[in-house]
Order: sequence, then structure tokens, then C-alpha cells
Amino acid sequence: MALERDRKTRDYLYGRLLALAEHLERRALNVASEGRETNAARMMQRFADRPYSTWRTIETSLTPYKVRLQVKRPGFLIDVGKEIDEVMKAFSTEDFLSDHRLTGEFLLGYHCQRAELWKKPDDDTDD
Repeated sequence: MALERDRKTRDYLYGRLLALAEHLERRALNVASEGRETNAARMMQRFADRPYSTWRTIETSLTPYKVRLQVKRPGFLIDVGKEIDEVMKAFSTEDFLSDHRLTGEFLLGYHCQRAELWKKPDDDTDD
């Protein structure tokens, strides 16, 4: 399956957001040579149960990673930030603010987004 950029269902979009947050955090950890699991990955179960409140936690926890990437990989940070913004714009306000449990469709969005990210060249010369 391929990433469906036109798919606007709440669960699919939340899955995409989680994959993008994990990707951003993973890059920052790699830049710092830290091999630990990402916060986004650790919070996946909570995210599936309460996506809105958990997304707020995940996004605010990305700040130190964004600072690190701003210095070492600014082009990457801009690209992922744009992608997150595009996904956020696709939500209806009501869907985004809902903290109802996600269906398995979020996993489809998550894995399709990850597969798309893996297809992009891992260019560390963007700074």
C-alpha cells in the first residue's frame, strides 16, 4: 500500500502524525548517537487510546529535538515540519480535538507514512 495524501480520515491522519514525530525524534537521536527508543514509539498505546491529549504531549516533547536539528540538520527539520503542517491542515477541528480511541486505521496511516519516509534519500548534507 502507498501513502494516500488525499485520505482525510481522523485515524489515518493521526497515524501519519505519529510516524512523522517518530521520524523527527529518531533523526535527532541519531545525530546525538543515542540509540534509545523514541518517545513517540513508547507512547503508541496511549496515543491509540487518547490521540488528542497524547499528541499534545508528543509534540511538546519534540522541542529539544527540534533545537538540536535546527543546528545540525536544518533542511531536514524544515521538510518534516512542512509535512506535519500539511497533515495538521487536513484535519477538521472536531476530529482533531476528539480524544476518542483510534481504530486500526491509524496503523495504516502510520505504516504508510513510515514507508514513504524510508523511500526518501537520507541526505545529511542538507545543512
